[in-house]
Amino acid sequence: MNLHEQFEDFLAELGVEMEHPEDTHYNGDSIPEITIHQMSRDHYGVFYRLDLLNQRRELRIMLPVDKGDLKTDIYLVRLSDRSPLNTSFGAISAYEGSPEYEQEREATLQHLLYAVAEMMKRLFWSGDLQTLRFPPEIEVYPLVLHEERRNNRRRMR
Repeated sequence: MNLHEQFEDFLAELGVEMEHPEDTHYNGDSIPEITIHQMSRDHYGVFYRLDLLNQRRELRIMLPVDKGDLKTDIYLVRLSDRSPLNTSFGAISAYEGSPEYEQEREATLQHLLYAVAEMMKRLFWSGDLQTLRFPPEIEVYPLVLHEERRNNRRRMR
């Protein structure tokens, strides 16, 4: 049993069910090329984890809630295919430049990743968490929801 499965079992014992995106490229065991962790300046108690994983940006948003054993909801946010920002990381990663360029590539990717994360966060917060309706430039997948919110989602379907 891998770490992801162990964590899922642990959450199940607490009454929390993990939901997985329908995306076939989702693999909880992949190692990100770059990871950035942040505490929100605008939303009390909110934490962000941004990964560059197989040239895709994955933003995890951890929200404090007053209910459930974990007292946290976790959402996975990705850019949708309609976003023009999807091609930028692939082009930068594929480009073979001068030694000076190669030396600065990782820093460039981190800065670009940070800028894209800011847009993803703003699009997420402009959406509606109750109905899970968000701007079409992002896709949002609930990964961990406390039981009451999960039950409300099932009733809305």
